[in-house]
Amino acid sequence: MDLLDTLIMATVFLFTTSVVALLFMAWSESRFAEKKAIKKRLLYISAGGKHGREKLLNYRDKVLRNAGTVQKLALKMPRVSTLDRMLLKSGLPFNASVFVLLSLSLGLIALLLGLKFIPYTFITIALAILIFCLPFAYLKLAENTYHARFQDQLPEALDLLARALRSGHAMTSGLEMVAAEMDPPISSEFGAAVDEINLGLTFQEAFENLCERVPSTDLRFFAISVIIQRETGGNVAEILDSISRLIRERIQFKRQVKALTAEGRLSAMVLIGLPIALFGYIFFVNHQYLSLLWTEPLGQYMLAGAIVLQILGAFIIKKIVTIEL
Repeated sequence: MDLLDTLIMATVFLFTTSVVALLFMAWSESRFAEKKAIKKRLLYISAGGKHGREKLLNYRDKVLRNAGTVQKLALKMPRVSTLDRMLLKSGLPFNASVFVLLSLSLGLIALLLGLKFIPYTFITIALAILIFCLPFAYLKLAENTYHARFQDQLPEALDLLARALRSGHAMTSGLEMVAAEMDPPISSEFGAAVDEINLGLTFQEAFENLCERVPSTDLRFFAISVIIQRETGGNVAEILDSISRLIRERIQFKRQVKALTAEGRLSAMVLIGLPIALFGYIFFVNHQYLSLLWTEPLGQYMLAGAIVLQILGAFIIKKIVTIEL
């Protein structure tokens, strides 16, 4: 057994052990609702903005004093707020540090296997980079889906909040009603904002953190209207009704634009994907014919030019079919 085989086996073993350990930790924590709620609250603290950080960090330190050794280690790992936000939205049961380590492990496994079975180094490196980036692409896709669902739920949440205010409830009680009666993701986000207010943050700090977690223009309008109303007074229920109506009109218009641009987006997918699919087909069917692209100097220039033109064409097509609302 050579060194490369040993490295492959060791990497696969470590990766498998890490995954099993993470699954066991997630299963064990899911049995205790209180621990799960505390962990989620701590992740929301990391995923939010920098507003009210001192109060939130004091709460975190107080909670961690009573936590177990494994939980302390997991929650005191270095945090990356952007990744924590994406991981919360994807529902994956680990934090940013663990996610990066798992992604690196996948990339390393792909690199070692490629060095053993693929004769071309540049293809191996490209494949390893692609596999390393795939988990991040999944997170980005999950985040976009999360934001779309949140945007669809926002008008209904504002209507519910406006009705609660008209019936005599305070703003905090109205937010609690949204968190209790609506489905995720909006219930989780508004629930996190209520938790932050209960921990001593002001409305402005809690709403700034909420807008940091969910970068929505309509949500920002709602947060600004509530903050201004608390400082100057006014009928916030009517303001919420107006914002809700505006959001519904924008959603309807956006869906109409999406339907009208469907043909252009489908053409873009075909034009971008067809050269890549044809390259892969010829690579396996007639490898010797295609190998001239990286064995000959002229072929290398042609391959580099094709990649640059493909990226440039994809960018131009995206700009054509994307309409800013």
